Amino acid sequence: MRKIFFVFILFTYLSIDTKANQTQPGDSAVIYIYRGGQAGGAAANWAMFVDETKLCKLSNNKFIRVVVKPGKHTISAKIGGVGMFKKETELDVEAEAGGEYYVACNIKQSITRARLEMIEVTKGTGKKQMEKMTLDNCQEDIDKKD
Repeated sequence: MRKIFFVFILFTYLSIDTKANQTQPGDSAVIYIYRGGQAGGAAANWAMFVDETKLCKLSNNKFIRVVVKPGKHTISAKIGGVGMFKKETELDVEAEAGGEYYVACNIKQSITRARLEMIEVTKGTGKKQMEKMTLDNCQEDIDKKD
């Protein structure tokens, strides 16, 4: 009976470990892109791109998870289909295999326009800011592309 129980526990552990590894293979990295819950510009959904490939429109107080190969990746955003001030809405992330990277998106508004500011933050800061956020509805579409 003890052997059966031990085998069951071992099998359960291995299956959980295998599922965790499917999310992020050793030769990939994960970039989390999130947008905090801000009142200003909350209704606008920004189209997010990684290396000029459109992922989805990121909603307010949501995040997305993108699995990438190691190397330099450019994250950019557009609103309404028009590129908005490239330097202000673009960020390069140098990803290493097995790494996790966090990009915070914040709406900056002035009298004449709104812009999306993207900042790479530490893992600890990113996880803390994302605690109460939920995965964006478009994550399923992103996962299908991988």
